[in-house]
Amino acid sequence: MLIMVLTLGTGQVLQAQDIMANGIYYNIISDTQVEVAPAFHQGSSLYEGCIILPERVYCDGVNYDVAAIAPRAFWQSRVTEVQIPNSVTQIGEAAFADAESLTSITLPLGLTAVSRYMLAGTAVSNVVLPEGVTDIGKGAFEDCTQLRTLYLPASVQRIGDRAFGYCVALKEIYSDASTPPLTLSNHSFEGCQDISVMLADASSCRRYQDDPTWGNDDLFTVWIDEGLIVTPTLQQENLGESWTALKLDAGLAYKIYGPDGYLTAITAADRYFLPIGAIGTDYLVVPTTLMRDEEDLQMVATAAPAAIEDIEAEPVDRPTIVGLDGTIYIQGDTHGLWTFIYDVYGNLWYERPAVNNWISLPGPRVYIVKVGDTVRKVFLN
Repeated sequence: MLIMVLTLGTGQVLQAQDIMANGIYYNIISDTQVEVAPAFHQGSSLYEGCIILPERVYCDGVNYDVAAIAPRAFWQSRVTEVQIPNSVTQIGEAAFADAESLTSITLPLGLTAVSRYMLAGTAVSNVVLPEGVTDIGKGAFEDCTQLRTLYLPASVQRIGDRAFGYCVALKEIYSDASTPPLTLSNHSFEGCQDISVMLADASSCRRYQDDPTWGNDDLFTVWIDEGLIVTPTLQQENLGESWTALKLDAGLAYKIYGPDGYLTAITAADRYFLPIGAIGTDYLVVPTTLMRDEEDLQMVATAAPAAIEDIEAEPVDRPTIVGLDGTIYIQGDTHGLWTFIYDVYGNLWYERPAVNNWISLPGPRVYIVKVGDTVRKVFLN
């Protein structure tokens, strides 16, 4: 449910907040700014479903900038997707900790640090940290057992104790940091193994291999990033009169540019939400590995009521692709389509018409599966 409008009054909430708008509670932190506040009723968080935070909220004649998310704001909530606006520059400790249904998140471009336990215990699977983030705090992603792909910007300098502890599914790190980030503990990646680290060039690979942590062959294998090997696809879906959702290929990262040509977001979320205006607005969607932008694969999305109505009137039934116990399962209508399966280094493992609904391949390994124009990453254990 998109930004659920709550019916409970503020008198039933355990904490006192200053503002409630569209189901989100805020504390006023300055004359012009608010922070997203926790909201609990009888010990349970009131937040659930898909949350798109606004850049501003209006109250008593004042437009407040949404500048921060308070510590534990969404702790143990039932949120599933979160999109954070670029007005937010601070996210408090454990802000999303133990939100076990949270599968995807888009972080703001102005974020400079990932706070302690910020996403610990969530079900996020693919995360991009924006350029400008220098520190990843203690336990930031601890026990994120579904996390498979991580994108680190060039700005990352330090990774805290157990920051990725027991991220047992983590198999890919795309790092634009030419100097290996300093791990502040021997336990930063505790419980992890067999992680492929993609880097920009051979000199970066040598620096990582010479590093005491990143050079651990039991934990990491470093590679030169070769860019994308498949063409991603883009779908849009109608979410009422206010928003259109871009359905992005799982496991890939994207830069999204607004109509003014400026970067609006960088995300590896399953969906990215665009506001619908009175007239059509075009956004440029560019696949990226952070080290290189695949501009020859860029796509255009239009946020306009007419465009959304057309898309809604002609739904596309696409195959579903999942990996389980050493087998890739393909379900849905695959008539007339071909299946291509690559590893993350560009090696072709399988190429045939999509006549079988299951394919067994060796693991543990990350594969990129393309059925027709549907692309998914899967991990086979």
